[in-house]
Amino acid sequence: MLENQEIDRKIGRRMIRSLTRGTTVADGARYIHVGHEKWIGAQRELFDEVADDGGSETKFVRGAYGSGKSHFLVVIQDIARETGWATAHVECKVDGVQIDRFETLYPKIADKLRANELQISFGSPTDDMELDPIRALLDKWSQTLLHAAGIREGALSRPFDAPSRVYTKLEQGLMKSNLPSDFTKSLASYVRATEAGDFATTNAVVDWIKGGGQRVRISGHYLRRPVPGDAAQGRDHFELRPLGIGTAAEALRGLLWLIRSAGYPGLILCIDEVEELAKLPTRKRRDQALQALREHVDNAGGDSGYRRLCLYLAATPAMFDDEQYFPRYDALQTRIASVSEEINWRAPVIDLDRTPLDLEQMKEMARRIRAVHQAAYGSAAATVLSVPLIDSFVDEVVRSRFRIAKPRLLARVVVDELERARQALGAGEEYESSSDLEDSVRQAAEATSQEAES
Repeated sequence: MLENQEIDRKIGRRMIRSLTRGTTVADGARYIHVGHEKWIGAQRELFDEVADDGGSETKFVRGAYGSGKSHFLVVIQDIARETGWATAHVECKVDGVQIDRFETLYPKIADKLRANELQISFGSPTDDMELDPIRALLDKWSQTLLHAAGIREGALSRPFDAPSRVYTKLEQGLMKSNLPSDFTKSLASYVRATEAGDFATTNAVVDWIKGGGQRVRISGHYLRRPVPGDAAQGRDHFELRPLGIGTAAEALRGLLWLIRSAGYPGLILCIDEVEELAKLPTRKRRDQALQALREHVDNAGGDSGYRRLCLYLAATPAMFDDEQYFPRYDALQTRIASVSEEINWRAPVIDLDRTPLDLEQMKEMARRIRAVHQAAYGSAAATVLSVPLIDSFVDEVVRSRFRIAKPRLLARVVVDELERARQALGAGEEYESSSDLEDSVRQAAEATSQEAES
């Protein structure tokens, strides 16, 4: 885990705005993370194993609202990318994903795909242009294949038989795979269109792989061995069927192949807010969602399913305990049920509620939030909010009896106090800390409870 590095000012400001609500932005989680070392250590071990043996795995992450499930998922993705993995983080509520309808999930996976090397190789997003992860991934894979065929980007000359060389490389690799036919055709067309400078075709393939739902027509000569003077070139076409119901799950298998072929160990896929399935309108839909979860567990953890995929499914305790949800669906419950009262760090369920932050860890988290605020806005507020004063906020939060996860509550209290201090000092006024810490904590708890209920 990256630690003790200089905090970027822009990230710091975004973090403070987000921490006002008790959450943090993904690229800033590392700066305030503490605790859960054994859970995290077990995931590191898992990543190494799956990268080495080519298997797959599924984990459930259990924790109350505000206990740090999303934060935990962000941290393990950070670790995974440091070791070469690609990652994707999907939130059911925010992203509009319905667990029982995979066609709503796949496009979000494609859109949220991230990998450190993609950022390095193809440039970080600017303020007005975001990186397209699928295009970057396709370019990384296709450039590797073109180089293997002796074609160098930007070279002054190219082999006279370049198209034939590319086709031969495709025959030796991609065309021997067991990928879905349309996915094979799309990848072959992309690399040959890249070699030919056919941007209309590469753009069409990118949109199709992203799961846009459109039907795509591509010139048929990209799937034939190049022949000089091919009379049919440009006249015959084939169609890629839209990715949707019945095809999206297979598309994920193709995407996993592409990720591995581009040089990554595999994909860490995190699906957050699984408890959203409780809001599905009918019992039939909820049953279908539970069945889909069981299939996710099987496909990401069995020899006949996906390869090199580590799937994390995060949900609140009600999903695990309420007879209307996981316990009611025996095929799922038996796969994740604990077999011991002792904690197994490699168990199917990562139960964050069993390893809450202790007092010293909470103090360390508060001090890190203070350091982030200092990086974002200067040292004035951090100076008047001394470490002993920050520690007193932690003590009050820990003593409180509100049924709110303490890390989220603490983050809101500390950031509120830092911001009040900054604003007072900026106006030339004298800062006075909250005279009634208990009242401040109570108000933050009430605001957090209202968010949880909504």
